[in-house]
Amino acid sequence: MSRDIHRIIINEYESRQQAASYRQLLKREEVYKKIPRIEEIDNEIRLAGVKYNKAILLGIEPSDKAIKELLAKIERLNQEKKELLIKHSYPEDYLEPEFQCKQCKDTGFVETPTGTEKCSCYRQQYINHLFKQSNIKVLDVENFSTFNVNFYPDEIDEKKYGIKISPRQNILKIRERALAFIENIDNPQDKNLFFSGPTGVGKTFMINCIASELLKRGRTVLYQTAQSLFKVINDYRLSALKDGEFEDTAYSDIFNVELLIIDDLGTESPTATRYAELLNILNTRQERNLSTPCKTIIATNLGINLLSEYYDERIVSRIIGGFDLFRFAGNDIRVLKKTAQHVSDKA
Repeated sequence: MSRDIHRIIINEYESRQQAASYRQLLKREEVYKKIPRIEEIDNEIRLAGVKYNKAILLGIEPSDKAIKELLAKIERLNQEKKELLIKHSYPEDYLEPEFQCKQCKDTGFVETPTGTEKCSCYRQQYINHLFKQSNIKVLDVENFSTFNVNFYPDEIDEKKYGIKISPRQNILKIRERALAFIENIDNPQDKNLFFSGPTGVGKTFMINCIASELLKRGRTVLYQTAQSLFKVINDYRLSALKDGEFEDTAYSDIFNVELLIIDDLGTESPTATRYAELLNILNTRQERNLSTPCKTIIATNLGINLLSEYYDERIVSRIIGGFDLFRFAGNDIRVLKKTAQHVSDKA
């Protein structure tokens, strides 16, 4: 499966580059017809480069003066081309290729001080292909632009909602912390996030808001329910037993992705092995976060007080120490939306 996904992604990058080249060709033909002088400029630049390369191939070492003159000429020609484009109402970079990812220029790889590495867009494509069932697919409708504070009551009722402020004040505080989390993703001192509260009060929505914004910034995000997360781990364990040299990127991504989201914690089958695996995930990611972004968000219907009934004290201690804890409160937003839709349909 891993090899198939990588092959799909490489083919996608090749298609992107071909499309970028074709778009560039069409633009060049368009501009050449409207501004013939630009075609002349491109030919002059091309001939200058050929002349220089030919001299090198023939063993003729160009003098520093000749190199400077050549570079100065190319610079003058490029400047003239930009001015002509602007004069005819084109952007000065109109003839440059348009890439979907400016960072890697649709190659999937970037140069770093330590060598060539996969671009963040490549890593995210891999994760998206591998976890097609994730809620990342709904980020176009669940993001900060669609966040509606009016779904949260403005009344203070600690007995009803379990918090000392109104649900509206509470969600605004959570939203503020979520935005700070996004901005401080690179800060190893910034804590992870733990969201608790009943079903339908916006935990997953807020998670998707954070994921959407980080993806826009080129960060890698992996969303998994607790059940599916442990299935990936279990599948890896079984395969590794059969093949001692077995490698699985799906498994390693759990430990390396910049943001790991574990939703519905507490719904997985309770076993000592799974508790040990969860503790390993939390410890490993916390350690990695000291040198590279490796943040975690956990969402659960369980309150922090109930965690100790489901998990041993090491896991609870890790969460309390390494996460900022937030309780979501309010009415079931899904019911509110259905009611509003029903009223709208009747009208």
